[in-house]
Amino acid sequence: MTKSVSNALKAVLVLTAIAAVCVGVLAVCNMFFPKYEPKLDLATAKLIDKICPTGVGYKRAFAEKYIVMINEGDYGGDVEAFNKANKSKKAEVLAVYGEPKGENGNAGAFILECKAQGRDGDVVVLVAFKENAVIGATCKKQNESYWSKLPEDLFTSLDGATGSVDLDGEFGKTGATISLKAVESSVNIAFSYANKYRTAILGAIEKIALGNASQEKEGART
Repeated sequence: MTKSVSNALKAVLVLTAIAAVCVGVLAVCNMFFPKYEPKLDLATAKLIDKICPTGVGYKRAFAEKYIVMINEGDYGGDVEAFNKANKSKKAEVLAVYGEPKGENGNAGAFILECKAQGRDGDVVVLVAFKENAVIGATCKKQNESYWSKLPEDLFTSLDGATGSVDLDGEFGKTGATISLKAVESSVNIAFSYANKYRTAILGAIEKIALGNASQEKEGART
């Protein structure tokens, strides 16, 4: 075996070993730090009921489907394609929720879950819409070192917004510039998605509401 062939084989073995280590590290990371997946659980229902109240409390709202997760197929959406097309906005849409019924005027509202990169990880935000405007917003997940430096009225300041927001321009220097930008990017991607799919999402919520009403009527007969 020539020296050059021997060196080539050694290089291949080294690269193979490095690849194996990388795969192992990724497997361990996925085990202990699994990828975040949006879901409608009781904790999420509590946050949604806070920014877009159903009037029945979050526990009942969760149990009796006052709050639901809306699948892409229900309204003809494509979250992955949308996020890819809007990659320059440095934010992503994660999920769509709706309120097909409620006792305080918010029936028909929908909520978008979005994320953007903050200083120390993803900042996940929920934004509720009704009649083309934001009626509530809050943070679902964050691990920001300077989160406490953000204005206390950051999310309530979004109430009534009907288009893209400029939080940096509104609040100026906060000491948490990157965190603020993450919230801004998440809200603005929510507006973009809402503008694209609002009519279709509202149609899906209406169908769910009609289905719920039919089931409740059938249940009352039996």
